[in-house]
Amino acid sequence: MTTIDAGVKAPKKQKINQFRRLLWHINRTDLGWITKAALTTLQPGARAKRAALLDQLPAKAEWSEASRKLDQDGYVDVSSLMDRSLAEAVAAVSDNKVSRLNELSGKQKIGHKSFWVSLLDEDLVNGAFATDHPFVRYALQPAALRIIGDFMQDLPQLSDVLLTLSQPTPNQALSYSQLWHLDHDDKRVCKLFIYLTDVQNTADGPFTFIPAGPSKPFRNSLKSHMSDAQVFAKTGPDAVKEMIAPRLSSFIVNTARCLHMGSRIQSDHSRLLYTATYIQQPRIYPEPPARFRAVGALTDLERTVMRL
Repeated sequence: MTTIDAGVKAPKKQKINQFRRLLWHINRTDLGWITKAALTTLQPGARAKRAALLDQLPAKAEWSEASRKLDQDGYVDVSSLMDRSLAEAVAAVSDNKVSRLNELSGKQKIGHKSFWVSLLDEDLVNGAFATDHPFVRYALQPAALRIIGDFMQDLPQLSDVLLTLSQPTPNQALSYSQLWHLDHDDKRVCKLFIYLTDVQNTADGPFTFIPAGPSKPFRNSLKSHMSDAQVFAKTGPDAVKEMIAPRLSSFIVNTARCLHMGSRIQSDHSRLLYTATYIQQPRIYPEPPARFRAVGALTDLERTVMRL
C-alpha cells in the first residue's frame, strides 16, 4: 500500500461557530430530544410526506429483521442484504484513489486527523457530489433506506459519503476518533460502512464499538472523547465488539447510541473504509450547503433523501 508523503502540509482544522457549538452541547444531552421534537412539530407536512415516501420502498422480511436488530442492539451486519454490484463499483473507485494517494492527500480539505486521509475531495463540485456517483448510489439503495428508515420511522436524510484510508502514526498519542466517543451529528445518526480492504485482526484497526445497551451510561456524558481507562471504568472490556470482516463486508451502526472508536492501525497495516452518514430530518443544526447535485433523472424519494 502506498503511504503518504511526509512533506505534504495538512489543511487547517475548520472552525466551528459559537451557535453550532452551543447546539452541539445541547445535543449531547436529553435536551436534544426536546429540540428535535420542537423542530419536528413545526414541519408536520414534511414529516407526513417522508413517511409516505418510505412506504413506497419495497419491504422484505430480512430487511425488517435487520431494522429490528439495529433498533435493539444499535448495529447490524448487512453484507448479505446490500447490492454486491454497487459495492464492487465503490471498490473500483476506491482502488483508483489509493493508487494516487500522494497526489490526493495534498488536496483533502479536512486534515486534522493525522491517522487518515480523505480521498474523495476531488469529486466535489462546489462542495457537492454528483447523484450518479457510485458512493451516492450505494447509499441510496432501497435496502439501506428501508432498514434505516424503519428504525427511524421516517425516511432518512443522507448527510454525507466519505472514503478514508487509515494508516499507522507511530509515536503519536491516540486522538479524535481513535478515542471512544458518540456521534452528535443529530439525535439519530446511522452510518453505513463498507470495508474496502480485509480487516483480519486488531492490527488492521477495525471499527470497534460497544452495543447500545452497555453504551447507555455514556449518553449524557459531557466528555467528547474518552480513553480506554475512562470507558472501562463504567463498562468492562467484555462488552467491546470489533468488526473483523473481509473486504466488501457492510454494516450499519447507530453511532449516536453506540460508543465507538477505530483507526488504531499498527505498523505495516492500513484500512480503507467507505462511510455513508444518515440522520433523521429535520436536522437539529442549521443545514449546511448542499452536499449533492442532481445529475440525470431522480425520483421524488431520492430528492427528498438528499434534500434536492
